[in-house]
Amino acid sequence: MSLLVFPKKTVTRYLLAALLMVGLIIGLIMTALTSLRQEAIQTHRHIANLHAYTLEEHFSQILQHISLTMDRIPPLSHEAPEQEEIFPIFMELLHNAPYLRSLSLLNDEGVIEVSSHEANIGKRVRLENFLPVPFGDIPLLRMGIPWEGRDFENARPSTIQKPIASDAISFLPLLKKVYFEKRVYYIIANLNTDYLNNHYTTILPIEQGTVSLWRLDGILLFSTDPKRAFGTEHEDVIHTENTDDFYEHLNRDSRNPLDVFRLAKFLPFIVEIQTNEANALGYWDKERHKVLGITTLLIVLSSGLALALIARYYRENERQKSQLSYEKQFRVAMEATQTGLWTWDLQINRITWDPQCYLLLGYTPDAFEPSWDKIVELTHPDDSKNMLLSIQEQIMAHSSFLIERRMITAQKEWVWIQVRGKVIEFSQEHEPLFLTGVYINIDAQKKAEQLHLSAVAFETQEAILITDAKERVVKVNEAFTRITGYSDHEIIGKTPRILHSGYHDKAFYETMWKALLEEGFWQGELWNKRKNGEIYAESITITTIRDAKGKTTHFIANFNDITTHKAAQQQIQELAYYDPLTHLANRRLFDKTLNEAVCHSMKEKHFGALLFIDLDLFKELNDTYGHDAGDMLLIQTASRLKETIRESDLVARLGGDEFVILLKNLGAQQGIAHHITQSIAKKILSLLCKPYALAHGNYMLGASIGCTIFGDTSQKDGAMLLKEADLAMYQAKDKGRNQICFYEK
Repeated sequence: MSLLVFPKKTVTRYLLAALLMVGLIIGLIMTALTSLRQEAIQTHRHIANLHAYTLEEHFSQILQHISLTMDRIPPLSHEAPEQEEIFPIFMELLHNAPYLRSLSLLNDEGVIEVSSHEANIGKRVRLENFLPVPFGDIPLLRMGIPWEGRDFENARPSTIQKPIASDAISFLPLLKKVYFEKRVYYIIANLNTDYLNNHYTTILPIEQGTVSLWRLDGILLFSTDPKRAFGTEHEDVIHTENTDDFYEHLNRDSRNPLDVFRLAKFLPFIVEIQTNEANALGYWDKERHKVLGITTLLIVLSSGLALALIARYYRENERQKSQLSYEKQFRVAMEATQTGLWTWDLQINRITWDPQCYLLLGYTPDAFEPSWDKIVELTHPDDSKNMLLSIQEQIMAHSSFLIERRMITAQKEWVWIQVRGKVIEFSQEHEPLFLTGVYINIDAQKKAEQLHLSAVAFETQEAILITDAKERVVKVNEAFTRITGYSDHEIIGKTPRILHSGYHDKAFYETMWKALLEEGFWQGELWNKRKNGEIYAESITITTIRDAKGKTTHFIANFNDITTHKAAQQQIQELAYYDPLTHLANRRLFDKTLNEAVCHSMKEKHFGALLFIDLDLFKELNDTYGHDAGDMLLIQTASRLKETIRESDLVARLGGDEFVILLKNLGAQQGIAHHITQSIAKKILSLLCKPYALAHGNYMLGASIGCTIFGDTSQKDGAMLLKEADLAMYQAKDKGRNQICFYEK
């Protein structure tokens, strides 16, 4: 009866296997398509970032040019705020600024007194609508809200309730404070939004995406998106009132992964790039349809082939079933279950085995005469000691027995055999006369039990990784998954190189493998990479496993995550050798590095240089705006200094506003070393003279730089060189500050 059901079960298994395979293929394809889509999104997001950077630079340059234009007006008009004096100046400046509609001069009440468009005179402009709010007497370029119309003559400012349609004529007013005869005035420049629209749609066509300019308070200044009205607030800007600023809100709450936002470096605006998702993912969508079409065709063909094979198997099985006799079926069942029949006639002490008993041990049938002595010889010594006594006791109690023993095969390997027996004939005194039973191979079951015990021991808090001789992973434990993020099905079959962080060079791994192959053991620390890309440190021990012939079969690695410990060591290193505010090298690390550089320079006959930098008028900044402003400026100064040096050089903060830079390996000629040092000093001075973005607005100051060259035949230590650079710096201050001086004997 079981034979009649067997083909149906087999067909069911094949169908389930086919369905599982189809599901696996579909899953892999969907994963691949998702990966392709993510790659397309990342590519177009990178392009959007490039557009945002370009347009932010362009708009910033326009605003800086407008700001410089406004600053020129008082000197050009001899500080006479009159229509006759300023009007021709306005017209000449507008000739070189095609993006401006008009220039106007306002008094301190916001009334236009002079304008390049005379119809604007007398119009009042509300000064409180401009951002940012300036502090002190420092004039800042301030951005207003969009106005509908061609100029103030017939225009209206936008409001939240009544914004400006994107296709309407509009302009964006820009305001800056100026002084005429020590009186406060304001110059207002009207930026032509049509110019921005024409320029930005040329760079980024509408079908590819849109550009929007937001003021830092969430007001839309301009957009190439025809659906957006100028002067509106961002739809979610209310969420930022008590949490974070508008820029952080945009980056955090953006719903579209293709949206990109860039904050201007020095001006209060944000560039938003919205990429057309349908255009960006069009190629991916075409590829998706191709892949799905091919996959569907393959699944249909594979399903047809599978059904044909199953039908063929069913017919063949039916044919074989009709031909098998009961004896053959019984023999097949015995072979399939690795079961052999035996008998033991106690009256004549004769044991018989069927062929399967021999085959279980790897012998050919009738390879030897089975006897009790032969069975004891084939049985493991530990199992044969009390074997006969155990059989006798079980027979007396139950008329049957069951024992398990290890028996040696023809290949000299031990396998577990379960022996079952039953007395089928007794004497009148109830003594056993004839026994029969079976041998069953239970080696796989025993090994599975041992593997289970090994697995329990395998799951420790310490990560364990086992590879074969070709470095392919064959086993990992839960601790490995917890530390690396890779599950067993993700790592098995791959090599541990998937964890490489790139922190170690080729020589490091050559040393490690030399120890493993020669000594069979290596212990140390490694920097590896988790599945999420995070770099972590581990303390690891690797052991080589060899067989009886000395051939390497496996490698076992045991390791623990010591990232926290390494971070603590790094923090101690930071506290000892680095300035806590700027994270530059401190005096202790600088002195050590300088002395090493001087010795190396003398030995290799290469020149080096030392630059001593002191910020001019830094004390006035601290006195006026407090130490928080001073600290912010020092942090930005440190960032700029690090941009100017090579990886081999060193920049350090000695204290206060004093910085030093050590330049190494400037060549074997003093003239070339002097030229390189002067070029770097000029670049540093240029960077330090640019405005600093502080909480109260932009701030500018200069620096005095003293330089000295070392590496000649004179014997100078680090302290002497630092003193020479310091003296040269004071010479620069004596020359009027913001200067560069070289030490002269």
